[in-house]
Amino acid sequence: MNSSEISLPPLDNGWATRLDGALHEAVTVQDAALGRIAGGLIRHGGKRLRPQLLFLAASLGKAEEVLLVHAAAVIELIHVGSLLHDDVMDGAATRRGAPTANSRWGNTHAATTGTHVLACAMAELAHLPHEAVSAVTEAAFTLCSGQLRETEHAYDTELTADEHLEIIRMKTATLFGLPCRLGALLAACDPHHSDALFRFGQHLGIAFQLTDDLLDLVGDPASLGKPTGTDLRAGVFSYSVLLALRQNPRGRLAALLRHEDLTEREAAEAAGLVRLSGTVDLTRELVRTHTGLAAAALAGLPEFPGRDALADMPRRIASRVR
Repeated sequence: MNSSEISLPPLDNGWATRLDGALHEAVTVQDAALGRIAGGLIRHGGKRLRPQLLFLAASLGKAEEVLLVHAAAVIELIHVGSLLHDDVMDGAATRRGAPTANSRWGNTHAATTGTHVLACAMAELAHLPHEAVSAVTEAAFTLCSGQLRETEHAYDTELTADEHLEIIRMKTATLFGLPCRLGALLAACDPHHSDALFRFGQHLGIAFQLTDDLLDLVGDPASLGKPTGTDLRAGVFSYSVLLALRQNPRGRLAALLRHEDLTEREAAEAAGLVRLSGTVDLTRELVRTHTGLAAAALAGLPEFPGRDALADMPRRIASRVR
């Protein structure tokens, strides 16, 4: 599941500068090749959505600035490292309109760099209190388990929609819930408020991945920065695809998806069959359900500086697939 980023206001310049400095310092190593690849990925790495969640959640309480920066670096490094491994496993050629590390330097260099970036994230944990380390460790285990389950079910036309949603929860929503929980933890927020922020992040992450998967079927490749049909060709079947397969388990769609060498033309045909099935609208409805649940989790919290920016995120996600 490749994830493009939603359009969000950039981090406050002060936070962004401190975070970029921490990330650069974390990945700088004696091995020139590793440092060059990792540093380039960090410099051109998306909107920093997950660090934004951490900083905004932490504004509900009071936290030491240095701890927030280290925690944000941990989360961004885990995200970047997981994307490197994702791209190797999916054979992805582009991400955000640019060549992936595996397409530029090969799978071995990309996978090694991904492992290095994850090791850098673990090193950053040394700056955080025990409770934060425990939260990150738990999330890392969940993320890895989700990746493994997705790999085990590649090209699996029998995978159920509920099992797929559980993989999304483990693999994507984990890295949305974690920054919200970590920000609240470092800011010493009330445990009930921390739980609400975690639920907000989880539902936001599920909605995010559902919309990203939909865009692989109905999106504009130029806007996405990657070709559509990527997940279909990689054998990663989205919620819409799995629902369509259940409608006619022995039909043309199932016949196409049971083999691993889909051509672009066959992938386009499969995507068209999914669109004709009506399951795209069912997925849009599920996106609205999860963005609504995210908004509801936030609604029970008192006013705080980051609340409006957080509240805008579910609306922005839902607007991607209207």
